[in-house]
Amino acid sequence: MKKIPPKTTRKIRNYVARNPLMGKGGAHVKAKSGERFAGKQKMRREAREWKGSRDISPLVAVASCMFPPILTGC
Repeated sequence: MKKIPPKTTRKIRNYVARNPLMGKGGAHVKAKSGERFAGKQKMRREAREWKGSRDISPLVAVASCMFPPILTGC
């Protein structure tokens, strides 16, 4: 019978990188919760700007009380 030579194991070059826990690592990206929060902030900011542009400014309200409606265009 023919003898089979024993398999030699190669030396692992970087044993720390081969650790199974290191497989969980990866590129540093923003968390999904952070992206959701940023989206909510953006939506709220745009809603405030939209609402602010539709409100009557206080100066126009005061002017409409002081001057007759003919001058204010009402």
